[in-house]
Parts: sequence; C-alpha cells; structure tokens
Amino acid sequence: MRITLILASVLLASCSGLSTPLLSPYKMDIRQGNYVTPEMREKLKLGMTKQQVRYVLGTPMIADAFHGSRWDYPYRLEQRGKIVEKQQLTLYFDGDNLARVEDSGKRVANMQKMAVEKPAPVKPVVKVDPAAEALASVQAWAAAWSAKNAGDYLAAYTADYAPKGMSREKWEAQRLDRISRAKTIEVTLSDVSVSVQDDTHATVAFAQSYRSNTHRDEVQKTLALVKQEGRWRIADERLGRDVRADQPVGNPEEAVQAAVMQWAEAWAARDVEKYLAGYADDFKPAGMGRAKWEAQRKERITKAQSIEVKVSDLKVKLRDDSHASATFRQDYRSDAYSDSMRKTLKLEKSGGEWLIVAEQAAK
Repeated sequence: MRITLILASVLLASCSGLSTPLLSPYKMDIRQGNYVTPEMREKLKLGMTKQQVRYVLGTPMIADAFHGSRWDYPYRLEQRGKIVEKQQLTLYFDGDNLARVEDSGKRVANMQKMAVEKPAPVKPVVKVDPAAEALASVQAWAAAWSAKNAGDYLAAYTADYAPKGMSREKWEAQRLDRISRAKTIEVTLSDVSVSVQDDTHATVAFAQSYRSNTHRDEVQKTLALVKQEGRWRIADERLGRDVRADQPVGNPEEAVQAAVMQWAEAWAARDVEKYLAGYADDFKPAGMGRAKWEAQRKERITKAQSIEVKVSDLKVKLRDDSHASATFRQDYRSDAYSDSMRKTLKLEKSGGEWLIVAEQAAK
C-alpha cells in the first residue's frame, strides 16, 4: 500500500511539470462609423453644398442640430480587441457650402475647389417677360434631367417642396439613385402652355416624354412655380393639365375624385413613383408587408409594355372633412392581363392631400 502511494505521488509530480494551454475567448471584428475611401475623398471639393457632400460621403454619423456647420465622419476597425484602423474626418461649412476639411484634427491642404463661373459683365436691366422666365426654368429643369445632372435637377425645386407619400430626404435619395443608375435619359416637352398668376406664381402645363435605357413613358404634367430670389422654382408637380397646386379644388368630393383620377392616371402612365405616392404611409396591404407589396407593384408596373386603367361610375362618400370612401368600376388592361371589378378606396386627408389608406375589390 505504501509503495502504491509513493508511485502515485511521483506520477502527479511529473504531470505538474507539463504546461497546460490557456483558452482565450474569440473576439469578432468590429467596424464602427463612416468609412471614407480614397476615391470618395478625391470627389470632395471645397464649395460643395451639403446636398452634394451627402451624395459623395453619405449621411454623417455625427451632425449636431445646434452646430449645423460641422459634420463628423468617424470610423474605426477593431480586431481581436485592438484598434487596427481609425479615421476622423471633420467637415466645416460656411452656410450651405463646404469651407474646410480636417483629417484627425489636421487641416487638409491642397483641397480642390468647385469651379466658379466668372461673373458676367454688368448689363443694362432689361425687363423680362415672366412667362418666358418661367418657361426657361422648366426647360432648364428638363435639360438637367436629360443630362443626368442631379444637382441642377434637384436645385430646380423649392426648399419646402413636399413630395407626396414620402419625406423630402427619401425622395431626394430616390431621385439621385434613379438618375445615376440610368445610362441614358432623354426628356422632351411638347404642347407647353404657361399661365402667370402674379409676379411670383405661375403654372406650366405640358406633355412630357421620358425615355431611358430601361423605361419610357408619356404623361401630361403641370408644374406650379414660385419665384424665389429671382429664380422660378418648382413648388409642386402633378399629373394632368391645368391642375394648380395653389388653388384648392372646389369642394371635398371633387378633391377626392381628383385624387382617385390622378392615382389611376399614374398607374396607366406606368409612373411607379406617382402611383405609390397616392397611398398613405400607414396603408397596410392585405396578406403581405408594405415593403414586399411595393416591390411587387413596381415589378408588375415596369414589366408591362402598356397599361390602361379606366375608372367609371365613381361615387364618393364623405364621413367627415378628412375621411372618405370612393367606389367605382375599374377596367384594367395590359399587354399580358385584363380584368374588370368593383373597387372601394378608403382615403384620408393628410397635409392637404387625399391619400389611400385601404382598398377593397370585388368582381
């Protein structure tokens, strides 16, 4: 027994001399902030507007509402608990224009500047026809769209322009995406008529023909213009002719009827943006989520070569000043499908616009 205990003690002593490997916990790579690539930095130029900077670098991670002249783009990469890469890009604005850039607290020298046109020689003041000025502004808007110049295209709209069915920021991002993704764009205006209400308000109605490498359509459109700081800008745009944004429809029933007809016209024109803008933010499709429904509608509308939507026997019932229902016969026909049904739309008035909050269909 004593010999057994001695042998066991010897074996334990010899084992204690062996090194035991230590296990350490696995740590994931962590990326935080806005990563700014060298290519993005090269595109950055002094004098850019905040809108142009956001298009190049994206939305800043840190933008203090009380210090709007400073935007911060911090970034760091952490591997196995250690910081292996770190960026701190800080932008300073003078009003709406980029004034200087700092990298990790040091001012970036030799920054490129936006090209500034030399001021034209002072000429005698010539009184210009307001209608001609308004028309020239609309033609410049169409030219910028055709040239895929997103900056000038968006600058044609007033600062308080409110897109239907979405926020201004989301609308701008959508327009930038669509313009940049198209390889070619051609926008032509015909049958143009201009109506001047006063020195600062006008409407321009026309037939718009749009053609890109992926989509084409022809619609009737009316733009409501407001003159601000000597320039005519778009305050509202609608499908159809002679629709003035600054003049409300005669009574609520007519306003609901107009909303339904504009929704049907946008559908027939294969204008997905205007079609979806007819629905309220809280519209809930039956049997699927809002995002999936929007994707489905976009696919079906854009795939169709032609669409015809006829609304007849339209009847409107008002529940109160901001709630109504519209019932009608809908005849739909495309190159691949056709149907006819009774449809009821429930609408609510939001921001001065009647928007669809629910829809029901029956054969």
